[in-house]
Amino acid sequence: MEGSDDLFVKRLLEIQESLYNFAYMLTSDRDSALDLLQDTILKALDNRDKYGNNVNLTAWAFTIM
Repeated sequence: MEGSDDLFVKRLLEIQESLYNFAYMLTSDRDSALDLLQDTILKALDNRDKYGNNVNLTAWAFTIM
């Protein structure tokens, strides 16, 4: 299971820039966007057990945001 957790985190980090850009679009403020990004990443990590392998991770993370 640890290997799948590592892969989940790696994939989450790969979409971090896209998530930040979306957060900035929503907030129009750098600091607020960074806060929103951090909240989103933490919620995704806390709920990774609810993520299914056949689910689009990007869409799932954007939905959390």
